[in-house]
Amino acid sequence: MSEDGVAPVVAVMLILAVVVTFFAAWNAYYVPSMKAQSEIAHIKDVESGFLRFSSDIETAVSLKRNVKLSEPLPLGGGDFLFDPVRSGGEIKVYNASPDGYLRLNWTGEKSLENPDHFLNLVAFSYKPVNNFWQNQGYGWKNGIVYVFNSERNLTTPLKDAKPDDITYDLAGILVEIEPVELYSDPPGNCSALIVRTVNITPDTKYNRVSGNGNAMLALNSSSPPTIPRVTVPQATSLNLTIMNPPSRFSSSLWGSVNDSVENMRATCANVERPLIDPAKREIRLTFKPAPYPSLTLISETTEITVKAY
Repeated sequence: MSEDGVAPVVAVMLILAVVVTFFAAWNAYYVPSMKAQSEIAHIKDVESGFLRFSSDIETAVSLKRNVKLSEPLPLGGGDFLFDPVRSGGEIKVYNASPDGYLRLNWTGEKSLENPDHFLNLVAFSYKPVNNFWQNQGYGWKNGIVYVFNSERNLTTPLKDAKPDDITYDLAGILVEIEPVELYSDPPGNCSALIVRTVNITPDTKYNRVSGNGNAMLALNSSSPPTIPRVTVPQATSLNLTIMNPPSRFSSSLWGSVNDSVENMRATCANVERPLIDPAKREIRLTFKPAPYPSLTLISETTEITVKAY
């Protein structure tokens, strides 16, 4: 065989070997590395979106006014110039507990005992699908954003080093009791007691979204006068019960409600000393009858609906 004929064949084979090696290295290292880098950026966007929406919820709860807020969230990521295939994700919005976080009922001289009113909180989560990095998702519950990894069965707060460091600031703004002191004779009596509460529920229609595009987490807050207030003239009692199982959140909520009751009692002489049962996490207020002036109970509930679409 002529050497002139062998040389081109060897050269072509060497070129093919280089090309095959290049594409093998490309597919084995460069593509997964770039997709993982893109996925990390996507997960950071999800994290930022959860933190912003958590702040939006606290803002709506604190204001207790009509307001609409929303935050965009990318469901999928991992794509780059040479590989447009994206991962996916799913967002769910659901009730945090079946019984809610607070139960209210009251009585009045001109009405029978009012049925129980249960106030709820939502929870929501993002779960990745076919992730190109770590199977890392995010959730929100009781005002706290947490990170979870379903493969390793790990869950941890995002902004706190450990669960014992969580302060649950949301618990301190869910319930407000405001006395209205109008009677000057005798002094120190209240004409009305305003109980402001917040009820956060998932949207009945838009509570789940999945795919690999962009989604939105949104809230719609409606408060009086958009939501009618309940007025109980000549009220005789008010009961508040913390419904959540014993936890740091329910303890923070109990402390906040108890402090609000104590501050109210300092203003209203026509309110009996409350019956407090820490074991049942229940507070019962009774209002003194004549010759004390009658007290009007006003219940104002801000309704917040959370949806994903």
